[in-house]
Amino acid sequence: MQLVSSKDIEWKRRYHAHYVRLTEIWPNAYVEHIGSTAIGGIQSKDVVDILVGVQPMDIEITSSQLINAGYMKEGARAGHIWLCWPNPESRDSVVHVVEMNGAQWQARLAFRDALRANPVLAKEYESLKIAIAQTTDDWGEYTQNKAQFVTTVLKNVTRG
Repeated sequence: MQLVSSKDIEWKRRYHAHYVRLTEIWPNAYVEHIGSTAIGGIQSKDVVDILVGVQPMDIEITSSQLINAGYMKEGARAGHIWLCWPNPESRDSVVHVVEMNGAQWQARLAFRDALRANPVLAKEYESLKIAIAQTTDDWGEYTQNKAQFVTTVLKNVTRG
């Protein structure tokens, strides 16, 4: 898996373009830039993660409307559907549709905000990601290998 040097300006532009598209498709959605590309100054996969918060009963219909607009569904679990743009082979963005203010929403924003607020922690995360990326090209394995770090950060955030 390849990580790239920070492309903060490009990633912000890419996020903004999707923000506009997403809020045109579903005007009542809350949209946030999450993941490493939202932290700033660290290496990342060149994929912008976007969080879309809607009412629980709207998760499925929102996802269907995004599919109709050209996003491709990649996976689902209870209360969380994720889609990519433009396709799984050359994705530049992943959109996570979750319950607004639900556990997924809160955890993803808390993690992003913790790393934004603590550059040392952000660099630790970057070092971990680099080490993992050198050992796998599998997205699921890459994500799983970061899970303990994310859990630890979130535990510290809730204690603080």
